[in-house]
Amino acid sequence: MLKSENISLQMALAGFDAWGVVPAAELSDAKVRFESWLEEGNDYHLDYLRRNLDKRFNPTLLLPGARSVVVGAVAYKNLFSLTHPEPHGARIASYALAEDYHLTIKAMLRSVAEGLGVTERGKVKICVDSVPLAEKSLAQRAGIGWVGRNSLVVSPRLGSMMLLGELILTEECDTYSTPYEGDGCVGCGRCLLRCPTGAILPNRTLNTSLCISNRTIEQGLEGAEGFDTHGWFFGCEECQSCCPHNQDSPLYANPKMAPLFDPQEYDSNFWAKLTPSEAESLFGKSPVMRKFKK
Repeated sequence: MLKSENISLQMALAGFDAWGVVPAAELSDAKVRFESWLEEGNDYHLDYLRRNLDKRFNPTLLLPGARSVVVGAVAYKNLFSLTHPEPHGARIASYALAEDYHLTIKAMLRSVAEGLGVTERGKVKICVDSVPLAEKSLAQRAGIGWVGRNSLVVSPRLGSMMLLGELILTEECDTYSTPYEGDGCVGCGRCLLRCPTGAILPNRTLNTSLCISNRTIEQGLEGAEGFDTHGWFFGCEECQSCCPHNQDSPLYANPKMAPLFDPQEYDSNFWAKLTPSEAESLFGKSPVMRKFKK
């Protein structure tokens, strides 16, 4: 049986800022809400969201015999996170200035698994958002925070500028986390008012056809139907930069979240002329490379 104290030690050593452990139980309520969201057609061009629905809401289908899920969050807020000058014409979401978080968080989780001594195949599964897993629901159950009006998990300490990763394990834990029951969004609707395209829905989900982040990251969609990205080149942080919980939240502590470049040094004309090989040379470690890979 896993000891919660040891899990906490390993998560801290790996560089996570917040974490919790939950039973690997089916997320039935979350699945019903997600299916309703899909039925309304809010998954614009994100066809992968309709696949593996059962797995997404049942960790035991991703790892047979799963008993526990360790959920970790790492903060990425940096000096560029709250200020994206529009006249610059090539705004980039601040998480994308650092090394690709998929690789970073996988390595962090791998070190946690090694520290726990659970590296045997079939005993552990490492997950980031490329794996079909309802990580926001798990984060709330793990006590990390609540799902905010902008659909993101919000931590009372870290705000919403954080990235998630999970370890699914076949071992039980001696103590599981208490779900987060608070709601720091009550009485506030700044993100709804700030979103320039009206992508945020009243039920704390998104209409991805209107989401600038979806449009600018998924290949070939940013200019479709005359869509205005409001100066965003990669991603969007309009709903986060205005959030009260992000104003006083701490900057990143994990050095892997440090920006690799200053986005204000490159305007929209620079990005438009950049070739894939040039982008690989300059920004090969950054998520921005996704724009240049067909």
